[in-house]
Amino acid sequence: MVIQTMVLPEICTVFVITYLIFQAHKWFKLNTIANKWSAIVRYELYFLPIIMLSFLFFNPITQTVRYFLENGPDYSWKDYWDGYIIYTYSWKIYFQYLTPILLIGYISINLSLLKDHLKQRQEYHELIEAELEKKAIALSTTSSPKSKTSSPYLTYLKGRNTTGELDFPINDVYYFTIEDRFYYAELAKGRYLISKTLNELEAELNPAHFLRIKRDYIVNRQAIESYTHWENGKYSIRLNTPKPHTIVIPRTRMQELREWLQQEDLQPLETVS
Repeated sequence: MVIQTMVLPEICTVFVITYLIFQAHKWFKLNTIANKWSAIVRYELYFLPIIMLSFLFFNPITQTVRYFLENGPDYSWKDYWDGYIIYTYSWKIYFQYLTPILLIGYISINLSLLKDHLKQRQEYHELIEAELEKKAIALSTTSSPKSKTSSPYLTYLKGRNTTGELDFPINDVYYFTIEDRFYYAELAKGRYLISKTLNELEAELNPAHFLRIKRDYIVNRQAIESYTHWENGKYSIRLNTPKPHTIVIPRTRMQELREWLQQEDLQPLETVS
């Protein structure tokens, strides 16, 4: 009985009110709304007369459905017209409906506003992400170090430390080394863990700029500040790193280092730290 007399007929009420609100957007040409409380209040006030007058439109539909559900199969035109149409068009019935239809109308309006707002935010974020992706693609195709084909040697490398990851120019590296089976690049910004081994780096780096002076060190030509005889036929190589750093190498490697330093720079450095 509750479903027959209350739920199903009032579904028609909700449908008619929602339809009238939808049509009101076209009548008032309400296509956009500013994201301000004052604009939202004005927007919702447009629908107040529509909702208050909606009783005239939904009442005959709602009452007709109620009549057929409550009286079938014994239908009477007089009972229908007098009891469900004429009787319900009264101030008493109108004011009984007024509070529910205001709730139905404004709940519908605000749910629609919320849905549109969330949809707009999603579209905005998707637009921003698309723009960022386009810029990233454009940047990678125009200035990405990986797109450079002018040099056959490695020019950029990716490393990471406790603060995150970094793509840095190879020529910003003072030296590469290995400690505890991990490979590192030493830069002015700090030490970065890298994925390439010293053997791989030795094959991929420009030999005019980098030299493997011992098993666990590859040094940048520009990082060498000076060298001096140390002891027992060994030499100490001083690097111009932010913190003083020296590397001890044997005499046999020292001769190779001298010859390398005396060679002319075969190719200008692409970046200077």
